[in-house]
Amino acid sequence: MYSTTELDTEQTIAAIASPPGAGGRGIIRISGVDTLEVLAKFLREAQPELEIHRRIAQRYCCSIPFGASKAPLPISLLVWPGTKSYTGQPTVEIHTIGSPPILESLLARLYQWDIRPARPGEFTMRSVLAGKMSLLQAEAVLGVIDAESERELDQALTQLAGGISNTMRSMRDSLLSDLADLEAGLDFVDEDIDFVNRHDFLQRLIGIEAELAAMCDSAERRMLNRVHFRVVLAGLPNAGKSTLFNSLTGQQALISDIAGTTTDYLSATVTYSGMQLEFLDTAGWELDQSGISHSAQIHRQQQVAQADLILWCSPANLNAEEQADDENRFSELMTTEIPVARIMTKQDLQRDLPPGQCVIAVSVEKKTGIGEIWQLIADRYESRKSQKSELLSSSAARCRDALERARLNIHSARLLAETTAGDELIAEEIRGALRELGMILGQVHTDDLLDIVFSRFCIGK
Repeated sequence: MYSTTELDTEQTIAAIASPPGAGGRGIIRISGVDTLEVLAKFLREAQPELEIHRRIAQRYCCSIPFGASKAPLPISLLVWPGTKSYTGQPTVEIHTIGSPPILESLLARLYQWDIRPARPGEFTMRSVLAGKMSLLQAEAVLGVIDAESERELDQALTQLAGGISNTMRSMRDSLLSDLADLEAGLDFVDEDIDFVNRHDFLQRLIGIEAELAAMCDSAERRMLNRVHFRVVLAGLPNAGKSTLFNSLTGQQALISDIAGTTTDYLSATVTYSGMQLEFLDTAGWELDQSGISHSAQIHRQQQVAQADLILWCSPANLNAEEQADDENRFSELMTTEIPVARIMTKQDLQRDLPPGQCVIAVSVEKKTGIGEIWQLIADRYESRKSQKSELLSSSAARCRDALERARLNIHSARLLAETTAGDELIAEEIRGALRELGMILGQVHTDDLLDIVFSRFCIGK
């Protein structure tokens, strides 16, 4: 569908770029090398007559005769006459009344002048091919269009702004520079000339490997494709998790003083201060791994692994043995990369709080500490939004394997550099990493890759 050998990317294309259906404004987008010539034909009967500047992007207003009655149709024109446009080609947007029959009629008029209909996503594809944006940013355009929540929109806008693309470009530039030095050294292998400081080179490889590992983790998380920020309540049996769950969500989970009342996880979605949250109440952590308890523990582990934030509930009325078990379980969680906050539940059962034992002391009975929990969640929610390396789920699906292959290439290059292996072996591993990064960014592309990305777009984008 998107063969760069069969698809003429210079030919002028046009499509309706506004949403389907009637609206206050409709937009037709035109782009290609003959755009200005086509526009001149389109404006032959415009009033007032317009003189389109050939070098400066400008906005123009006029009316054109429309229909059998030649009634004046008001239009606005946004004209980018050069390469400083979205597509890197001369581009025009025609803005007028958002009536589907009017837009279709204008489009049919344009197709008379050697313009072909744009394919889905072709405007954005031309932007990628012109080097105006990376493939990751192109996917972010679709992410902005398809966003169903503020969080999804923030993630798409962050990726569109080029945060992670810029990181990868810097990585790629550094590797290209090192590869050039390595290959220069190979040209003078018989002479005592050292083009690469091995210690500095090794430090750069270590840094790049760490960055790629973090991106791999991010891609793996985004494959979950969740809209809601997930908060998991965890703790020993009878730690007050279900009571806290009920208080935070307004649900009515079964609660009891008998340990092990919750044998499966409970889920509830909540919108609080603009945050879309999913709370999960998990079964208590216990040693018994038989029957229903074993199944409950498996479900708990799965939910904890997919959390954005874990609230570890430590009840205030634990005895010494239970405190030791609670501390061990909490320490296990702290070894993971998932943020964990400690909550002392059942504060009303203990008068004095041991210093430094928890982040927040809570008593649902006395209605204390709940506001502090909401603030903790909000802080973590905002922190997660600001993570610039976060990938859209669509990008993660495409990039995950390539990122892992690039990481393995750099890992092998680092091991070879540490053992003073030949530069030709190190150079080959760096070439492999560069190929993978180029595929992710769209600097190296195939027809199949373009088809995967742009076939998901609508026409006009």
